[in-house]
Parts: sequence; structure tokens; C-alpha cells
Amino acid sequence: MTSSLLMLLTLASFLTATLSGFLGMGGGMVLLGVMAVVLPSAMVVPIHGVVQLCSNGTRSLLFVKDVNWPIFGFFALPSALGLYAATLVWSGDKLDWFKPLIGLFILMFLAYRRYKPSLRNVPLWVYAPLGLVVGFLAIFVGAMGPFLAPFFLRDDFKKENVIATKSVCQLWVHFGKLPAFFALGFDYTAHADLLIWLVAAVVVGTYTGKALLGRMSEAFFLKLFQVVLAGIAVVLIVDGWGIG
Repeated sequence: MTSSLLMLLTLASFLTATLSGFLGMGGGMVLLGVMAVVLPSAMVVPIHGVVQLCSNGTRSLLFVKDVNWPIFGFFALPSALGLYAATLVWSGDKLDWFKPLIGLFILMFLAYRRYKPSLRNVPLWVYAPLGLVVGFLAIFVGAMGPFLAPFFLRDDFKKENVIATKSVCQLWVHFGKLPAFFALGFDYTAHADLLIWLVAAVVVGTYTGKALLGRMSEAFFLKLFQVVLAGIAVVLIVDGWGIG
């Protein structure tokens, strides 16, 4: 890998981790897009998974006191089962067709949230089937943050709860992807030099994002979260269906 390419990926990792550090989402999908352009396709999801493992792991540590552990409890085991099921059927194909469906789901959720404000807190049991779906699709899609995000936009959550609980759930999924890709034959040790740079960048970026979050009001965070989420949905739809 050339030094200029390494610098590009390192800078992208820092900036996207900063975005996720103060908003709790968005960075993983942007970084996945950058990696898809500059890395061989077989490397993208496994490498992205390690980087996002460290990014979400750092956020989880920084916001650990704000994690809603009952939600994680419902999410954890089904997501592990989903990951295992995905390794049984994985053939190297990507579910690109699923991305625009995620985009449509996000837009419908945001509309529903706006016009049905009294029904915006889903019951805890919903996080069990959510974990199963996310675990299965994570092997194929890579960045499941946008799909997860609406379920953490709860009225009983402060901005720190949103970031913390979503981060620990994503940390669990990315951690599970490591043995999954090992079992599928991916050699992480061959890319150790690249991973060291990218992991360092996301750790620094996450701390930077947390500092920015402390200066943001709850109302502004909520508006920004929804605007960015809607923007991601449009990108997923346009890119997935080749519009434009």
C-alpha cells in the first residue's frame, strides 16, 4: 500500500470516528464507502469491522455509565446467533440490494416518529429480533449503524444514552465478526500495519467527538441526529438503486 493511500485511510478513519463520537452514527457508513473505493473488495468488510470494533469500543468505554444494559441483554444473544447463521450461508456476495431498503425503512420511521410521537419507545423484546437481523446482515452489508439508529432514538434516552447503548450493541456485533471472518479464511495478520494506523486514528477521533458532544444541547443533538439519519437514508436509496 502506498503512503498516500495509507494517509487517506487514516484521515478518513479519524474524521469518521469524530463524527460518530458526537453523533453516535454516520461515520461507519462513510468509512465503508471510502474503503470500498480504495481497497480490494475482499478486504473491505473484514478491515472495516476491526476499525469499527475499536471505534465503538472506545465510545463504549467513554460512555459506559450511560449504557442501557437491559436493551443490550435482549440484543446480544440473538445477534450472535445471526452472525453464526450468516457464516453458514456466506459466499462472498454482498447484499447491496438491501441498502436502499434500509434507506426506505429509515425515512418511514422518521415520518412515523413525527406523526406518532406517543409511540416512539419500542418495547424491550423488539431488540431480540433486531439483534438477530443485524447479526445476520452485518457479514454482508458491513455498516449496520443506519439500520440500528432509529431503534435508539427513544424519548426516554438522553443523547449520551443514544450513543452509549447503540455503541455497545455495535461493539458486540463487530467483535463477533472477527471469529466469523477467521472461520471464513480471512488473514488479519497480513494487514496488521494498516490496522495499527486506522485503529489509532479512530481512538483519537472518538475522543475528539466526545469533546464536541459536550458542547451540544439535547435539542440540537436530536435535530442533527434526525437530519443526518435522513441524509444517510437518501444516500442509501440513491446509491443502491443507481438513481441519478
